[in-house]
Amino acid sequence: MRILKYLFLLFLLLSTAFVVFVATQPGDYKIMRSKEINISKDILYHFISDTNSLNDWSPWEKDEISLVNKNLTSTDSIAQTIILNEEKSSSLFHFKKTKKGTIVTWEVNGKLDLKLKILSVLKGGATNVVGSELEKGLDNIDHYLVNEISNYTIKINGLVTKNTTNYIQQEATCAVADFQKKSKAMLQNMVAFVTKNDIKITGLPFVIYKTKKTSDNKTVFAMCVPVEEEILTTEGSEISGGHFDSFLAVKATLNGDYSHNEKAWKEVRNYLNKKRLSEDDLGKPIEIYKVSLPKERKPSKWVTEIYIPVKQKISAPKPESAEVVPLIESNLNTNPVQ
Repeated sequence: MRILKYLFLLFLLLSTAFVVFVATQPGDYKIMRSKEINISKDILYHFISDTNSLNDWSPWEKDEISLVNKNLTSTDSIAQTIILNEEKSSSLFHFKKTKKGTIVTWEVNGKLDLKLKILSVLKGGATNVVGSELEKGLDNIDHYLVNEISNYTIKINGLVTKNTTNYIQQEATCAVADFQKKSKAMLQNMVAFVTKNDIKITGLPFVIYKTKKTSDNKTVFAMCVPVEEEILTTEGSEISGGHFDSFLAVKATLNGDYSHNEKAWKEVRNYLNKKRLSEDDLGKPIEIYKVSLPKERKPSKWVTEIYIPVKQKISAPKPESAEVVPLIESNLNTNPVQ
């Protein structure tokens, strides 16, 4: 019995000594890891800077971490603050374009809490503990984006008639690369407006393009929500009412990430050329987001419908048949009657 008591006291002493030893270990760390990912720099930038996507790639559990963007002034890097188990750390992502895709470098600078200090002592230092988490995070980003974004299909549905629609809209101009972020913020604004004013929505949100792509790589568009009745708003309001009559269009369906949108438009125009159809420059090209954020987070399951207006062929009237006068041969005798 006495031996057990001594063993217990020895264990307690050693445990206390270990905890003291751990607690006195350096707490500051700066760890960096890099990985080449076969995805464009712009896509990586927008994915990682979207704090809602954190759950799709974070190496830590949902309830352990939160993330705040600090600096988004350049698409070459993202500065963030990570709060992990109530400890704040500085996070920096840097992107460098390569022939295959992008080298992503993730640097984290912070302090170890007691749990991480213990793991660091047991696993040979903070470099091994935090470094393995950073490697896991980069692997998650790679796996998620390469699998989700590369999985897409484009289908040309052919000629359809787009029905008459009333809608409310908010117009904007932005860089093509910023379209997804800008349009998402505008849609949230539209939904808030509809809810506040108790307006009945009759369908899914859509975009009308004024100019799909300008010479300086910008897009001019209106984010729209279909409504039951045409709505008039006060002059100067950022949201206004709109309406279009039914029109003939070539429809295409993109199943997958929106980054393949340009390919879908190209397929439609190839179809127009093949079928000798003319795009109606006075019409309203439309994209409808059948399945998208926030209901579906996986890009491979997004569905976007594209409608490009075409000119209706006017058949030339058949020429009227000329009146045919039968030729009657006469056996007129030029000789006088005898």
